[in-house]
Amino acid sequence: MLSLWASRAITPDEVLARVSLRAEAGRIVELVSDVDPHPDAEKFPDVTLVPGLVDLQVNGGDGAAYDAADPEKRARATHFHLRSGTTSLLATVVSATLDQLEASLARLAPEVDSSGPVVGLHLEGPFLAEAKAGAHERRFLCDPTPEAVERLIASARGTLRLVTLAPERRGALDAIRRFAEAGAVVAAGHSLASSGELRRAIEHGLSFITHVGNASDWPSRPFDPEAGFRRSEPGMVGTFLFEPRLRGSLILDGLHLHPELARALVELRGAESMALVSDATPAAGLPPGHYTWGGLDAVIHPGGYATAGEGLAGSVNPLIQGVRTAVGGAGLALPVAIRLATATPAEIIGVAGRKGRLGPGHDADLLLLGPDLSVRAVYRAGERVKTAPST
Repeated sequence: MLSLWASRAITPDEVLARVSLRAEAGRIVELVSDVDPHPDAEKFPDVTLVPGLVDLQVNGGDGAAYDAADPEKRARATHFHLRSGTTSLLATVVSATLDQLEASLARLAPEVDSSGPVVGLHLEGPFLAEAKAGAHERRFLCDPTPEAVERLIASARGTLRLVTLAPERRGALDAIRRFAEAGAVVAAGHSLASSGELRRAIEHGLSFITHVGNASDWPSRPFDPEAGFRRSEPGMVGTFLFEPRLRGSLILDGLHLHPELARALVELRGAESMALVSDATPAAGLPPGHYTWGGLDAVIHPGGYATAGEGLAGSVNPLIQGVRTAVGGAGLALPVAIRLATATPAEIIGVAGRKGRLGPGHDADLLLLGPDLSVRAVYRAGERVKTAPST
């Protein structure tokens, strides 16, 4: 049994003071406020108790990728993020050959567990737009044929929770419908989709935009084939602002997206419509230097970011850094930042009954933060996790 006391808690529905929490068999059984600590409780004065973070886009960490054949490498990536406060995540595999993707999904499927930390899989590619490939290798990008879609669904064995594709690609509408039928949230990303294309995709089951504002902006005054001339086009970011059927994610490391734009997006759409993601690559947690993973040559800079050529190569930070940037860079209140990284992502992928909140019946996945938002302690299913020294 776990018993702890903290000076403050964010549930994230409310902020509580002088909180006592008890957990048994990995679940929270009691959460009460305005109480003195029990003599046997672990005591955390000047610390904020929040739910463990939920990350919908994790490619790897600590030098390991989720498409690695070695299970020890995959476990190392998971444990890096767990130590950093992310107690639930979607293992993300990126564009590769169809055979490689099938093999990666098949290896990962048995590691998915509703209790976490890997609660599902995120397929990002290969059905992306070449013009918005970002760090994805263009040679792997292709149209989503029915055969390819069925092979990927079968290899994942019911564990796909999020699929990112470009809805303007040939065959994408049928693919969106099929992935949605298979239980995945289907997202637009790495795309040049117009507002009209997005709305047609929504009618087929699209409901999300992956990393809003990154690899999703239109060039200036694009040619509109429907109108027959160049005109202003809302694109993915603009459509996200006025289309209530869409929710989206933000990479809020202070580099991928301007913090002030992030604040505006959250204020306009609401924290219930947005999730913070790390988009962490295998380079997350590694020291500065030159690295190669997945055919990508990247440089990790002393400032805490990675580049490949002239562009960013994903993120090298765990999700807790996004929470810090949301507060210190974007000026969001801490309860809002916590919701973006806990309750909302849990709701998006359908695990809100167990994850993303503090309350009886929820998993005892807990994160304790110091006044500077440093990680003081992490618990998963009521068991304390050794934290990373850099958190």
